[in-house]
Amino acid sequence: MKAKDLIKELKKYASPARKKSNQWFFKTGKGQYGEGDKFIGITVPNTRLVAKQFLALNFVELAKLMKSPIHEIRLAAILILVERSKQSRKAEDKLLQKKILSFYLKNRQYVNNWDLVDLSAHYILGQAILDKIQTKQILYKYAKSNKLWERRIAMISTWIFIREGKLDDCFKLSKILLKDKDKVNCGAREGGLGQDLIHKAVGWMLREAWKKDSIKVEKFLITNYKNLARTTLRYAIERMEETKRKRFLKGNF
Repeated sequence: MKAKDLIKELKKYASPARKKSNQWFFKTGKGQYGEGDKFIGITVPNTRLVAKQFLALNFVELAKLMKSPIHEIRLAAILILVERSKQSRKAEDKLLQKKILSFYLKNRQYVNNWDLVDLSAHYILGQAILDKIQTKQILYKYAKSNKLWERRIAMISTWIFIREGKLDDCFKLSKILLKDKDKVNCGAREGGLGQDLIHKAVGWMLREAWKKDSIKVEKFLITNYKNLARTTLRYAIERMEETKRKRFLKGNF
């Protein structure tokens, strides 16, 4: 199996119309967070379909895919990593799990749009931390990074903890990122208004935490209300009963 074979198969599903739609949806214009990202117009289900046929690709071939300027090709590589990480965990193959994590972190500069982060961070990095293969300190390092996607990786990784009812790191990282502002010189393709992607990620994880312990999340929101971005608040309280949600939006607790 070779990377070029996957690419050939993937291109069978390319759509010019979807290409144009994706370029708009993922904000690839000048000065936007996805500036320069290239699409060929393939749906996620079709990308998954192709990725499943190439799970045996070695890390050398996967590296070629990860470094591609084409978004869907990088996505295919990431989906392969996620599936193999899940399989290695089921097989209790910690050595392979470590190799996958190491490869993912080494190539994290190519995990450089929100969907790439959201489909992988918790399954690979978050799960490795939960399994004590990696220490959680890396999340706090990334949360303070000047790279937009590292900060999102940190926040989304907590999703796997939240599913287990472990909310402390979600709250701690949320607090670090509440007033997130897109840094200058973030690196290629991280243009302006990237902080909104962090505010959404924080709100999303708080909403997931709310499903596990609404009282703790509401206390966190009240305590930190003055520092909450409006986007974060709206995401976090989305599942609240309507009357209560409106009170939170107005700051009436």
